[in-house]
Amino acid sequence: MTVRSRLLAGFGAAIAIVLLPALFAANRLAELQGLAVEGRARHAEALVSLGAMRASLADLDRFARSYVATGDEALAREAEGALETVLREHDRLSGPPYTASAEALTPFLSEMTTTAAAITEAMASGRVDAATELFLGLDRTLDRTDPALSAVADSIGAVARRDLQRTETLSASSRQETLLGMVLALLVAIGVATWASGALTNPLRHLGRAMARVADGDFEPSEDLPANRRDEIGDLTRSFLVMSERLADLDRLKAEFIGVASHELKTPINAIHGYAELIQEEFGDVAPEEYGRMVDGIAEQARVMARLVDRLMDLSRLETGAYRVQLETVFIQDLVTGVLRAFEILARQRSVTLDATVEPGTPETLVMDLDLIRDEVLGNLVSNALRYTQAGGRVLLSVGPADGGASFTVTDSGPGIPDEERDLVFRKYYRGSSEAPGTGLGLAIARETVLLHGGRIALLEQPAEGGASFRVTLPSDPREAARAEGAIH
Repeated sequence: MTVRSRLLAGFGAAIAIVLLPALFAANRLAELQGLAVEGRARHAEALVSLGAMRASLADLDRFARSYVATGDEALAREAEGALETVLREHDRLSGPPYTASAEALTPFLSEMTTTAAAITEAMASGRVDAATELFLGLDRTLDRTDPALSAVADSIGAVARRDLQRTETLSASSRQETLLGMVLALLVAIGVATWASGALTNPLRHLGRAMARVADGDFEPSEDLPANRRDEIGDLTRSFLVMSERLADLDRLKAEFIGVASHELKTPINAIHGYAELIQEEFGDVAPEEYGRMVDGIAEQARVMARLVDRLMDLSRLETGAYRVQLETVFIQDLVTGVLRAFEILARQRSVTLDATVEPGTPETLVMDLDLIRDEVLGNLVSNALRYTQAGGRVLLSVGPADGGASFTVTDSGPGIPDEERDLVFRKYYRGSSEAPGTGLGLAIARETVLLHGGRIALLEQPAEGGASFRVTLPSDPREAARAEGAIH
């Protein structure tokens, strides 16, 4: 599946999951609306029918009374029409949910129908007294019908309240179910989105870390790179692995070239230095002073080139793993004393205070290559600190305990290192923005030496009083780390 397809699938699933509660809520709202409309129409129709029955019963009483009093046939027809209206509206009320209360009216309506027919027959035969007596019976029936009509009205109200309660219950249930569905859908959508984003960000994060290691000069590929993926990220990873492999080959060839070139340069440089010394010995007394200065310059530059070649050879051997360390047990106090003695004259010449402290709890001894640690690591850091510290400043070498070993911190009161250069100081040939002389190899050699001993070297945060602070952490015995890393042979 490509990255595009994975993203589309994830987004589509998230949208579908979020839509489900919305569709459920819309369905419940439609159901509630149907109940409300149906109940309102049913109750309204029942109330209209009940009102029509009441009005028609009143008309029946009025027309029947007038008919008995006057004998007008038109009034008789009006009374019959009113009774028909009552019966018709009663039929409308007889259906559910008012069947029981409507059936209570049936006996009264039957009695009214019979009495009305008898009144019509008595008036037609001229028996006014009998019709009057029948009308009085009809009137009593109408009086008994009124409580039954009130019962029907109460029944309509009860049904309306029941429907309202049902609607409220359904509404509350729908609200809870919708909220629960929304929460579950949101959680599932978050899970799907997390899966989709993780499927992209996790391999990119691994790839980013691998790129950072390559930028730091470590070309060994990681095992967690997503090279087996069949999408754009897999293609990018495979291209990166090919690139890092070629960079590793180029770096190895460069190191070999530097090693061979440095070795080959030593012979002509030594020859130049030897000839310069021979000229000084043979013709130093008789040669003009100007020629003597030239020969001294040639000899000095030959020595500079020899030192540069030596450092290039050391760095090449360290990077290729060809350097054979000579491990021995070294007393830390002796190591610190040796570093101070090596630089005390230079510190006095620069009017810089050079101090050292050993904290309580520091191990008495460490296993190391004394020459490498003293000269290429601590010596390099102290030399740089003295170089960048102005007269009247201070350089401090402090030693303290660390997990399984000891830490050496070199702090100076110089101008410090700009923020934009802090990540570059350990790169080969990098000299920063300063005007101080140097090849830019010192810290690179120090870093390789510390790594060879299974330790760490870092530029610490800028001290509050200014300056720079480097810390070297070394294990008590690098052979343990060497067996794990395969760094020391």
